[in-house]
Amino acid sequence: MLALNALNAIVSASPSGSSAHRQASYAAFLAGLEPGRHLRATVHAALLNGEFAVMLEAPDTADKQLLHMKLPAGLHPGDALNLIFVSRNPRPAFMLMTDTPATAISVPLSRAGRFISGLLGRSASPDTTPALSNRSPLLAAPPADGVQLARSLAGALGQSGLFYESHQAQWIAGARPLEDLLLEPQAPLSGLRPSMPGTNTWSSASAMTAMSAMSAMASESTADAPAPVHPDALALVRQQLEAFEMRQVSWQGIAWPGQTIEWEVAEEKPDSTDEAGQTPAAWQTRLNLTLPNLGQISASLRLGAHGVEVRVTAAEPVTAFMLRAGAAPLAEGLELAGIKLLGMGVDLDEAT
Repeated sequence: MLALNALNAIVSASPSGSSAHRQASYAAFLAGLEPGRHLRATVHAALLNGEFAVMLEAPDTADKQLLHMKLPAGLHPGDALNLIFVSRNPRPAFMLMTDTPATAISVPLSRAGRFISGLLGRSASPDTTPALSNRSPLLAAPPADGVQLARSLAGALGQSGLFYESHQAQWIAGARPLEDLLLEPQAPLSGLRPSMPGTNTWSSASAMTAMSAMSAMASESTADAPAPVHPDALALVRQQLEAFEMRQVSWQGIAWPGQTIEWEVAEEKPDSTDEAGQTPAAWQTRLNLTLPNLGQISASLRLGAHGVEVRVTAAEPVTAFMLRAGAAPLAEGLELAGIKLLGMGVDLDEAT
């Protein structure tokens, strides 16, 4: 349901008086108005020809004009009006906003709107975001350093299908190869498969075939599908919608054989602007994992325009001591990467 304030028919206006000075002032006043401009007006008098003398003024200027207007009957001197300027030609015209009670009207949703509403309505909880998951290990063995793991996590999130539409736009713009796009879960639904590693078999004709197939998949609907989305993609589309709404992504998977990992990424809501009037971007991320030698660890990072803040929670006192001892090498490594460490804290998880 949507509430709309009633609007009266468009009313026309003409200058009050016929002197050259009044005409010039009236023309200059109209020249300064843009369609959609809100104006205040006060009824001065009712005229014999059924029109009204109205004093019109713009809220942000001191300029006023006394005009003759055709208005609905029943107005009296002193009544305040709210007008919207509509056009200058062929005659100056305004829309009169009245104070009649709001009228409830039904607005039919499009098919896509009904689909999105129904899909979000099936969400298990409005306060949680379903996690993306991957059952295949990202790495064959524990990495030699954190950079390798970070790249693997970035690749897993990038190929999760959560950003598939934006990646399609990048491909069309020539900024992303088709082979990368076809690694995402939506691509096989079009009947296409990526080429074998080490080969380059995608010609212009292949690319056009891929584009046609993916366009057909996006617009195709069957009697069994509740919306123009492939049934196998419904869960992922819901995750896309909820991630867009909550600005948060959760991922669960296997870092290397036997090592599970949970990862969360969230955009921080800005509460201030910088000196240039821009809203600085800030991101929060958290990793939860249980390592063979260090035990259960939760690492939270906040990355902003000025650097990164790190907070680590460990289940074992010995692990907390070792992590505190490693703060200096961490700061040096971040500095070499061009990232300033703003602060680091290591806490012991009292719950465990």
